[in-house]
Amino acid sequence: MLRSPRLEALFGKRLDQVTFADVQGLVGREEAAEAADLDYKELVHAKNPEQKAEFCKDVVAMANDRGGALIVGVREDGDQAIPEAITKVDVTDGERQRLYAVLTNTAPHPLAVDIVPVNDPDDPGRGVLLVLVERSALAPHTVLDTREKVHHRDGWLRYPIRNGAATRWMQEPEIATRYRDRFTHGRSVQDRVSEVELECLLAYEERDQWDGGDDGSASQPSSPLAPRVPHIPYFEENREPARPVLAVTVAPEVAGRLVINRASLMEFQRSIGTTSVLVGRDVTFENVQVAPGRLLASFGAPIIGLYAEFHEDGSGTFLVTLLPPKSDDTVELFAQDAMFYVLSGLRCLGRHARDRTGATGVAAIRCSILGGINELGGAETVLPHRGDPYEIKLISESNHGEYANLRSTTRAVGNAFAHVDDLAVDGPGLISAAAMVSNEACHAFGLPEVPLLDINGTINFHHWGPRMKPTIAAWANTFGAGT
Repeated sequence: MLRSPRLEALFGKRLDQVTFADVQGLVGREEAAEAADLDYKELVHAKNPEQKAEFCKDVVAMANDRGGALIVGVREDGDQAIPEAITKVDVTDGERQRLYAVLTNTAPHPLAVDIVPVNDPDDPGRGVLLVLVERSALAPHTVLDTREKVHHRDGWLRYPIRNGAATRWMQEPEIATRYRDRFTHGRSVQDRVSEVELECLLAYEERDQWDGGDDGSASQPSSPLAPRVPHIPYFEENREPARPVLAVTVAPEVAGRLVINRASLMEFQRSIGTTSVLVGRDVTFENVQVAPGRLLASFGAPIIGLYAEFHEDGSGTFLVTLLPPKSDDTVELFAQDAMFYVLSGLRCLGRHARDRTGATGVAAIRCSILGGINELGGAETVLPHRGDPYEIKLISESNHGEYANLRSTTRAVGNAFAHVDDLAVDGPGLISAAAMVSNEACHAFGLPEVPLLDINGTINFHHWGPRMKPTIAAWANTFGAGT
């Protein structure tokens, strides 16, 4: 669903919450004039090729530009393009499906478009349609313009883009440049994931004060899921012990924008302090800081249990310190704990991307389970003082056979893609994304797929142990996922 700070400020609410009275309130307002991200149409007639072509042209132009809203059922003033009257149109499901079909037939490549009905409470089935268009990472999109068949029997593929409050056709150099950007962007977003993940791990390494004590013991990180362990073996040559961590990273293909200033920091502090960071658990970040191009949050001080970095473009990393072993060099990681942290991290980062920065579209996601920060590619050259990484063994509290013969590893990494909106909302989309990225990460342990979550968006409760099952079941019951 489109998120636009400008349009939301115009309506005073999220676009999917707009009422008929809110649309009526636009009439006569200069600030509601047509713009690059806002357009009006009286109607889109089912049998009028000209109207259908113009409708598709305007929608695709927004997808090729910055996204926006097209409101069908409003007449604007011809001179100033200010809303002049609400004309109302059919807002039934049948009309919405017809417009979706018009877009599919005229715009060959799928678009991220939501057609939201806004009913007039005094006139059932009538009102206005909000056509909400997201900026597309797959731009440039075309429309099949069939209005000039005299020159070509099937029509022409053309590339529209917004030009202020109007729409124009893109020229050949622009089209070539946009195609180049499309094909390079898929690679660059993976590079962005690696960059953001590495920066977070190194920053965490600098800020955390988990080290060996004078008596050979070490301080312990705070954990929201398990008690502290009384002892960590101290490494030879007085090197600090390795830090086993689980890190979740998100990088949206369509970047958002967050201006870091006093106001945004205060809002960040408020939201971080009142919103639980873990699914189904009342745990909030305790400490907030500012760093170049990002906001930081952590739980536990001076020994950090949770640490996250939230970047201006909507990317970020959510890091969890795994509890080290009591007596040897192998960390036993409960699979249900890992899945719980992956779900929590993806949701936390998805909400930052969507709600705080306005990022949209598909996001690259990564899950890294590391026996030590040295195990992150390239980082070992700058961390010579760290001890050897731990071996990590994946185990199950429920003693399911899938975990019986798994191998230990110092590094398990999974990559996947998911829509930003799916990550930001408790529901099947979040579960599916967590399952996909976790399945690939757990291949390093010899596990073909994680049985606790299913890529179809359900939770397999019988695979969760008694310690975590009540928490995850209560969370899933809020949106009806589970088997």
